Amino acid sequence: MAGVKQIQTARVVVLRLDGAEAEEAAAGLKRLGLPHVFGVTSIAELSVHISDNKVDVIVLADRHLPPDLAGEAEAAVKPPAEAVKAGIPCLLLLSSMSRAGARAATSAGFAAVMAADSGPRLIYRRVGALMQRVRRLGRARAAEPVDVPVPGG
Repeated sequence: MAGVKQIQTARVVVLRLDGAEAEEAAAGLKRLGLPHVFGVTSIAELSVHISDNKVDVIVLADRHLPPDLAGEAEAAVKPPAEAVKAGIPCLLLLSSMSRAGARAATSAGFAAVMAADSGPRLIYRRVGALMQRVRRLGRARAAEPVDVPVPGG
């Protein structure tokens, strides 16, 4: 596979549980050169991709909650159990990014956390970083959370 970057072969699933259009959420990553990005709106759809061994990274876009409820609810969000069991790294996009929210998410098992309003290019880069971790460490260890400082938090 000479000349092909690892990220260009990544199989990424964008999971939207908030009722938003999942394929629309995946479109920005497709425009940046990730041809294998799929949008799903339920754990059942995600399970099909996982059972078919067609997932390298999961991007979970959290529910858009009112600011006064967001912190508590985001702390309760966990990566999908099947993804954890399979060792698939999960990236959480938080609607209200804070240091406490990021810590809670990494403690819950997310491999990485970013602000939901991050542009597709930043998400693309983070997916690439997670893919490199998988290559270096192996799937099970790459799914473990990394303590990354949160800017402005």
